[in-house]
Order: sequence, then C-alpha cells, then structure tokens
Amino acid sequence: MNSEMGSRCCPFVFYIMTGIQVLHIAPFSSEEYSAHDGEYMLFAVRDGAAEMKIGSRSYGLVKESLVVAEPGQTTFSQTRENSLSFYSITFKALRVSDTVALVDESPATFPCTGTLSCVPFSRCVDLLEAIEQHSHDEDELIRFYNHVRFEELIRHVLQQNARTAPAPNLRDAVKSSIDYISDHYAEPMTVSQLAADANVFPWQYTRIFKELTGQIPLEFINKLRIDHAKQLLLKTEDRIHEIALHVGFNNEFYFNRRFKKLEGIAPGRYRHHHQGTVRIVSLLMEDLLLTLGVTPVVQWSHKGWGRQEYLGLNHIPAFDVLQNSYEPLSTYKPDLIIARRSDYEYRTDQYEQCKRFVQTDIILHDDADWRSTLRTVANLLGRVNQAEQAIQQYETKVSKVRRLLTHSIKDRTYAFLRVSAECISIDQTYTKSFLWGDLGIVPHPMVQELSSEEGRQGVTWEWLQRLDSDYIFFAFDKWHEQEAGSERRQITHPLWHTIPAVRNRHAFEVDFMTWMNHGYLANNKKVDDVLSLLAKVK
Repeated sequence: MNSEMGSRCCPFVFYIMTGIQVLHIAPFSSEEYSAHDGEYMLFAVRDGAAEMKIGSRSYGLVKESLVVAEPGQTTFSQTRENSLSFYSITFKALRVSDTVALVDESPATFPCTGTLSCVPFSRCVDLLEAIEQHSHDEDELIRFYNHVRFEELIRHVLQQNARTAPAPNLRDAVKSSIDYISDHYAEPMTVSQLAADANVFPWQYTRIFKELTGQIPLEFINKLRIDHAKQLLLKTEDRIHEIALHVGFNNEFYFNRRFKKLEGIAPGRYRHHHQGTVRIVSLLMEDLLLTLGVTPVVQWSHKGWGRQEYLGLNHIPAFDVLQNSYEPLSTYKPDLIIARRSDYEYRTDQYEQCKRFVQTDIILHDDADWRSTLRTVANLLGRVNQAEQAIQQYETKVSKVRRLLTHSIKDRTYAFLRVSAECISIDQTYTKSFLWGDLGIVPHPMVQELSSEEGRQGVTWEWLQRLDSDYIFFAFDKWHEQEAGSERRQITHPLWHTIPAVRNRHAFEVDFMTWMNHGYLANNKKVDDVLSLLAKVK
C-alpha cells in the first residue's frame, strides 16, 4: 500500500511511566517532592487531607483528589490534624516523529495540569493498585501489561479533563446544576454525572453544593423527591409504589425508608393523618399539639387548678382529669390518645381503659424535656419539620435573651415559691430547667441544698427570712380545701415583707399554669415574663 493512501495510526504523543510509589504523610507534617528533568508528577489521594503547593499555586487535597505537576515544579505538602495517603506517579510525555521514532530531545506537553477530575475514582484506584503491585516485575510481558494499565489511566484522565477547561465561576456552575436538579428531580442522576455536566471536579462540586444549600447533593435530591411525594400523597389516590416511581425512587422499599427517615412516619400513615382532620387527645400536652398546628378535641382541666388559660382554648370542651374513669373520652371520638409518662404512671388504670377503645401512645421522656417530647409527638403525627422549626425559633430567642440579660443576671440568684393556702413550697421541678438551664439565672444556694421532695413539702417563715436571693418568682397554687382566694393571705402575712427580695421589690408574681408547665408556648411566655419583670429592676 502506498503510504500516501494510508493514514497515521499511532498517536503523536506517548506517555511513559517512570516510577510509582505509595506515600504517607503523618499529621502535622510536611514533605517536599521533585521529579527528574522532563518528568510530570501525578498525585492521587487515597485518604486524608493536606495543603499542596505546586509552584506558586496551592491546592486543598482531600480523598479522591487528583493533581498533576509540570516538569521542573517542586511540590510541598503540609498536613494538619489529618494524615495523607496517596499514590505518586512520575511519567514523561514523548513526541512521535513521522518516522515513528521516539524523539527524546523533543518532549511533548501533557495537556492537563493542576487539579483534575477522575470519575469514578474507584476506576483510578483499581488501575493504580494494579500498576503499583506489578511495578517491580521483570517479566517483559507483564511490564508491557503494566504499561497498558498506565495508558488506560491516562486515557481515563484525559477523557474527562482535556475536552473543556474548568468553569470560570464554579459557584455559578453549581447554582445552575441546582436549578437543573429542581426541575428534573425525578430523573436518574448521580453526583459524578452532575459534577461532570457542571464541568466541576466532584469534590469541589459537593463542597460548593453544601455551601449553597446546607446539604450534600444526595440529601438535597432525596428531600426534593420526598417533598413532591408528600404533595402527591395528599392530592391523589395513587398507590405508594406509583408515587415512589413518579418522584424518582427505584423501588417502594427504599422510598418508604427515606420517607420515614425524613418525616418520622411512613408514607401511608402520613397520608392518613393529613388528608383529614386527626382527632387527638393529649391531656396536659395541648401546648405541644398547638405548637405542631394541631387543635385537640378536648382539653385538660382540674377542679383545683382550672385550665391552661394561656393556651386560649376557650372554645374546646374541658375534661376533668380527677375522675376515676377516662372512658368518657370515647365520646369525643378520638383517633389517637397521647399520654405523658408521669400522667400514665399516676393514672395507669385510666389510660389502660383508653387502650380498649382507641390507640393510646405513652411518651417516655421526662416531662421537663419538652424538646424531646415535642419531637416524639411530631414523629407520631408526621410533623417533624414543624417541631424542628419551633425548637430552632425557641433556641434563637433564648440565646438572644441570655445576651441581653448577661450583665443584669451575672452572679444573681433566684428562688421560685409555690404559694398555697396551706404552705409555701420551693419549686424546682417545673422552673429550674428554664430559669437556670435556659436563661442562666442560678438557684440560690439554700434552694440548691433542698431536694425536690424537701422543697415540695414546704419551708418555714424562718427559712424564708434567711433567703437572700436576688429575685423571687412566685405563683399561687389554688388546689387546697380552703375558701377561694385564701392562698393570697400568705403575702399579707407580716413576715412576708421581711424576705429580702420582697423588701427590695424584687419579688414577681407569675401565672401558675404557665410556669407549672413544660412546652414551647409555655416557655416562650416565661421568657417574655422574665424580660418584662427584670426590666423593672433598677
């Protein structure tokens, strides 16, 4: 065949590996590497993190990073708290002449340097492991096979990096990708493909994605799919597996698992609870129900204490919790009864009666841990997002108030008095976790010396006269057998005004049912009370 009739079949450039090592850099260490003349250095990170400086440029290395340094460049790597484990390959790029003779005097240029993409990275690792394993073999055929592996590695890298340059604005590229995901969430997609489409290296893509959304890509995609699934569950009668496929999940089992992890409830139960009005009874936990946007069908009531007026449930029928049987609750046709652990332990027989006619769940958290209780109730009702939003709002408010009160409450102490007609007791059960735990106002040492039971039994006037706390908060406990209003006679007693905080006008009355309760709404009102009352202190 005439050479003019044919075409050149060999590449213009060959890449020849000259060495391979597996290297490790310990935490808080540094290493410097340089290759021989004309050699490129390729670094593929297996694990760890470090800063690498190549020439005048610095790169952040993490697991699955791939970096190529040009000939003559010295690399300097510095680790901090993490070690670094990586492959180091040196290679040459050699030009091929028209006579198919290698020309060492005219080295070629490798088209990609700096940080590169290598997806899937597992493919790179497989090739590198095999290359390193056979790098010392003397058999010529095996050495040739190893060269083929190296050329396959180079092909894999060039295929992903030589076509186009990295996007000039990586954040804009990732933002566009996020918009694409929002519009095509139901389509099959992988992080590797999304990064490749955005022309961003995968490790950069994931980092920037989280900076922009607060989530890694897979979490973001699943959240989008679940949110659309929730809409379909409420707006259609489609079967669960049909909805799962429609929003992009391959199978119903995985959809159910992801849905329950995000929402705290299975898809079918979510549909049941939200398509209609769920009728719920949760005596003395109405605060938490309202926080979740659920109005109870009946509210807690007590002959001595009355109702929880701060909740504003005047239009809701009341149920007296002192009666021996809770079977009358069935007349309100509840779908679910939720009981606090303390109530169940005190009224086990009554709640066991409830289990005969309706599902009755017992919350096992300590009553004072209203955040955990709220989360548990939210899981039961499929309202996890509402619970987390409420808790975050409360934490933000408390943090702000603590900063406002930093100077006024520093080194200040308090006591909370529960005033009834029969005695004055010291409360810690309902108020300590709020005043001390949330706001940072410290109980007076005399209070801290009392156990909860000792404080509940009541203290003497002589004890109160020695109580030199900076603040006193007190509420009137109306559950007694004396005439209405008799509890207020305690503060007309001659010794009342000998108590230091009372004498200094630092004794503040608060609402009994608000302060003797745990919950988002109750605690928000307590915060407002403290701000208002302490503002009066000069």
